[in-house]
Amino acid sequence: MDQRFASIPPEAEEKLPAAGTLAGKASRALLRRFPVWPIVDFLSRKSVPRHGQSFWYSMGSLALFLFAVQVATGILLMMFYSPSQPWMSVQRIVNEIPFGALIRSVHHWSANLMVLVLFVHLFSTFFMKAYRAPRELTWLTGLALLGITMFLGFSGYLLPWDELSFFATRVGISELEKTPLVGELIAGYVRGGADVTVDTIGRFYPLHVVVLPGLLLAVMSVHLFFVQVQGVSEPDRFAALPPDRKRYDKFFSHYLLNELPLWMLLATLLVLLAALAPRTLDPEANPGAAAPEGIKPEWYFLMPFQVLKLFPGSLELVGMALTGLIPMLFVLVPFVDRSVPADKRGVVVMRAGIGMVVFLVAMTLWGWLS
Repeated sequence: MDQRFASIPPEAEEKLPAAGTLAGKASRALLRRFPVWPIVDFLSRKSVPRHGQSFWYSMGSLALFLFAVQVATGILLMMFYSPSQPWMSVQRIVNEIPFGALIRSVHHWSANLMVLVLFVHLFSTFFMKAYRAPRELTWLTGLALLGITMFLGFSGYLLPWDELSFFATRVGISELEKTPLVGELIAGYVRGGADVTVDTIGRFYPLHVVVLPGLLLAVMSVHLFFVQVQGVSEPDRFAALPPDRKRYDKFFSHYLLNELPLWMLLATLLVLLAALAPRTLDPEANPGAAAPEGIKPEWYFLMPFQVLKLFPGSLELVGMALTGLIPMLFVLVPFVDRSVPADKRGVVVMRAGIGMVVFLVAMTLWGWLS
């Protein structure tokens, strides 16, 4: 055989389709040119535990699906969006471009659902204790993915340059400006000046379409690599079962085929939300006008927004410290609760987690209803 071609391992020959078939010829031709059989064999042996909590494993794939929708719809919107004429270009997308309003609404709703799914994924992973060794880095990269996604939402919120997006962004950056020591420096760099102007879009737009998506894709690749290498975590109750009572599904392709109906259902939900509750375009922003009543950030920033309202004036630093403490606690979780199976410390962590979820939901609802 030509030395430029690799040989196929005997164990691969046994598992490949018959040599005379089209699938057999194609797979052998591929493996001779790209000797990736160890990778293929590794992935073919991947499995997912089947138990009463298996549904929560789907949150990661749903987030990945929504990210793909974000990329596809974002590329379509980029074709007609102009950072130098933001409001007019969005108005043209909505009123003149065929299906432009629908694509914009799908982009909006997929962003919101992606943040929601990532929160559900975070807390389901937390309560299934999938953060414990050896999965500390998997947990930390997952937290990073949620943070990057929230910043993606914030950077994209200003781009339509209507009243709501302008004043909500101004409020958000003004709160950032109050961070001790570095707040004014960061806020000035983000705004590109003393206040939010059209020039600010020149900073937000490349962040939103290049920097943050690229960073998200890189961290996501590392996160998925960790998941593949370490496998899907098993809850303590499932891990304690005798081997003959444990059930697993092959990741390729049994588990993936079971995910398809969820993706189709999610795609249907996106279209329904986009059609029944389309993303509106308010009047063009006027930086010199007074802010309309009831301006609020997006729902996933309502918790810190509401907490800071509870600590006015000189107490505002207390509120900022409290909001900054929550992500730090999540970062420390895998280094505090290391017991397998769970001990008393793990029970304390779980109760603290329940309290944190109640606090986050309560503050978000309070901010939304107030």
